Amino acid sequence: RAGLGAAGPALGVAAALGIAALVGWHGATAAEPVRGTDAQAHVAYAEILATDGRLPTEEESYEYASPPASHWAALQAQRLADAAAGAVREVAEGPGSPAGRVVWLAGLLGAALLLALPGGGRGRRAAGLALAASVAVLAVLDVAATAAETRWTVGQAVSLLAVLGLLGVAWALARTLWPERRFLPLVALGATAALPIVLRLGTMFHPEALFAFLAGCALLIVVRAQAARWPLGHALALGGVLGLSALTRQTAAILIVSLGLAVLLAGRRDALRFVAVTAAALLLVAGPWWLHQLDRYGNPIQSNLEREGYMLEDGQPLSFYVSFPARDLVLHPYRPAFENELLPKFHADLWSDWFATRHGSWADPSPAARLFASTQSVLGLFASAFALVALVALGARPLAAAVRGRELDLRSFAFATFLLLAALTWIAFVVTLVRFPQADGDPIKASYMLFLAPVFAVAAAGLAHELWHARRTARLALAGWAGLYAVSYAGFLATAF
Repeated sequence: RAGLGAAGPALGVAAALGIAALVGWHGATAAEPVRGTDAQAHVAYAEILATDGRLPTEEESYEYASPPASHWAALQAQRLADAAAGAVREVAEGPGSPAGRVVWLAGLLGAALLLALPGGGRGRRAAGLALAASVAVLAVLDVAATAAETRWTVGQAVSLLAVLGLLGVAWALARTLWPERRFLPLVALGATAALPIVLRLGTMFHPEALFAFLAGCALLIVVRAQAARWPLGHALALGGVLGLSALTRQTAAILIVSLGLAVLLAGRRDALRFVAVTAAALLLVAGPWWLHQLDRYGNPIQSNLEREGYMLEDGQPLSFYVSFPARDLVLHPYRPAFENELLPKFHADLWSDWFATRHGSWADPSPAARLFASTQSVLGLFASAFALVALVALGARPLAAAVRGRELDLRSFAFATFLLLAALTWIAFVVTLVRFPQADGDPIKASYMLFLAPVFAVAAAGLAHELWHARRTARLALAGWAGLYAVSYAGFLATAF
């Protein structure tokens, strides 16, 4: 019993990642690479990069201004799959079947058990490593065989790997902040995976997943740099990761500003060298791309939001910002309801599938699809409120103290940074919607904030842990919500894939 208890967190992490990988890859292979939010435009971008070795024009892809890192990564992975196509077809007949994918999970759990249990000596460790390697080979064969048959599916695999990395970031952040709490990091990982937008982006050919992973890595580096008193090695790593994020999405600008401000507020003079080295590494990696965009468009973070024929001359009406139609959010939380209303559409995209990227067109949804879309929306309302309260409760006082120049401990600094990043990101999001008002509300996408998923998940996990141990009624409420949500999310995924 003691051995199994000690192995519990490792087995939980392995199970969570394995299930996420299985469900995500099944969802990716159930849909064509061109299906999903802006996926067709990103596939066109990658095709032009592959065939002509250049960036697309506005006429060739409306994602013409997107940085190229994720498309380049997909291209290299596609070339590897194409090169191995013949060999893969000979040996990879089985791994892609549903039964073969169940073998992944069983092998992953067996390997985790062998490696995590105390005692047993080198023999059991070697067996665990061998089993883990076998699982990895099966996974690679499945991905390679599918990618060889369907072009650019490998781009979906890149997104899925990035999402699994994002789950790992959530776990690492929670473990850094609460090293004494063995299961809380697993709760943070699970809370991140439970956001529908996370797994949905992991099934798409889209750069947002890779950017979210890089942004999460940058956040983790900053938190650990504060604990280590701003070492320059961390600064170099942070600058490199921020540079790669800038080569992936324009949203990196708000990430860079937020983290830089957080470091300066908390570290003051002690962090000046850290910031300078970070900035130098960042410019070394992302500077050429920014100069290219500046020369081409006059804007280093050029977007595609000001599109002819989409803009509203008089801006958005007041209802765009303040409406919250409760009845539709419960009974009809999907297209075409509240198409041009900020908060309800953002909520439905976050907790359900408003854009119908995995639910057809919502033209004739099944009763089950309608039911689980509704339960997701209702349960998500409570979860959003809880996560927001958690982040403000854990971060507001430390952020105010940092502004006043007081020294912060590790956990206080982390939550002050989380709150600052979330607040500035939302402000930037709303300002962008004001600057580029579009008639169909197209820019209202929760995917733009995918990188904040671990921030809110870690905050919610921390507050839930405190309430769990403080009040019996809180335990009942949290357990009841978690049980209902598990059923709802399972049904939602079943109707999506």
